[in-house]
Amino acid sequence: MGAIKIEQVSKVYEGDVRAVDAVELEVADGEFMVLVGPSGCGKSTLLRMIAGLEEVTLGRICIGDRDVTRLQPPDRDIAMVFQNYALYPHMTVAENLAFGLRQRRTPKDEVARRVDDVSKMLGLEELMRRKPVALSGGQRQRVAMGRALVREPAAFLMDEPLSNLDAKLRASMRGQLARLHDRVGTTTVYVTHDQVEAMTLGDRVAVMRGGVLQQCDVPQKLFREPANLFVAAFIGSPSMNLVEATISDGVVRFGEHTLPLPEGSGLGDLVGAGGERGVVLGLRPTDIDLSGPQADPTWPRIAVTVEAVEELGAETLAVFALEAQRVTAEAVRDASEQSNPDDGTLLADDQRARFTASVHGRHAVRAGERVDLAVDHRALHVFDPVSGEALGRRALVHA
Repeated sequence: MGAIKIEQVSKVYEGDVRAVDAVELEVADGEFMVLVGPSGCGKSTLLRMIAGLEEVTLGRICIGDRDVTRLQPPDRDIAMVFQNYALYPHMTVAENLAFGLRQRRTPKDEVARRVDDVSKMLGLEELMRRKPVALSGGQRQRVAMGRALVREPAAFLMDEPLSNLDAKLRASMRGQLARLHDRVGTTTVYVTHDQVEAMTLGDRVAVMRGGVLQQCDVPQKLFREPANLFVAAFIGSPSMNLVEATISDGVVRFGEHTLPLPEGSGLGDLVGAGGERGVVLGLRPTDIDLSGPQADPTWPRIAVTVEAVEELGAETLAVFALEAQRVTAEAVRDASEQSNPDDGTLLADDQRARFTASVHGRHAVRAGERVDLAVDHRALHVFDPVSGEALGRRALVHA
């Protein structure tokens, strides 16, 4: 059994620096769990603690039915795949694959069987006599994966294994990794900063920020029901549109625009009759479309002036400004991995919020054009501007 249980695990460095803070997480046997978050969020530190490469300050880690918190890495029955592949340059592919097994004094015929099986599975047969220097990046990554597979461990731990590959090869390797996991079914914990990679690979995805686990769920639940402002801003490409807004009298107002609150959301109950509450409004680009026959007639419309257009083939991204204050919350900056005051705004005197709408690529949109957009108000998200927590359905469910 390769289930992994992480119980209130913390990592505190000298000076009371908390890299990981009281993380509670269970990875089911055979599950592909992805740890995702911006640089410095603690995901790699947590992975290294599971591997035994970092000591646990507080808490407990179990793999299967064993407490491995204080065990050395070789005694944990795990195999790790690193970002830099960690292949031995003086050894051939065959020798790299067999090295770990020989170190454990595995019988020769068993070594030969496992290496042969893995080489066929990963298509390495023609590369077995080559050394790493003669391999491409994708081939090296397959060898690194093969070296982990021959161990037949209880769990695989992968630390950004695709980050050294170019974009096209990364996309291809993601598909291969998913198929490989379907075939071998070994429990896997995978670390990445790339949320697209996380969403396409993970059975579940654990989002981290500042050493704290923010939310862990299936990818679509993270996308559709983010627990807080950080998860909302981090998950999704293009990012969720965010703007300062107010709720009153059954509507949400942002800039010159007004949208009705979705029925059954409980958002109207957050303010009394005649009252008003400041919030952060979030809308996914995919929930905004050009007004026309293709748009749902029940969606409310807003009129905007398009500032910029990105034509991507099947879809077009239309960017427009709102006469409303953009969101500068720390959670949003962290999600964008912008930790300094220069947040990438070209024009310092323009603090307006900007939205992106994802429209069908066959519909022509031009910069400078005034257009009507249909907005799926049933899919809007509302967050507390101070705590960043999601309001509405989640607030009612967890009250």
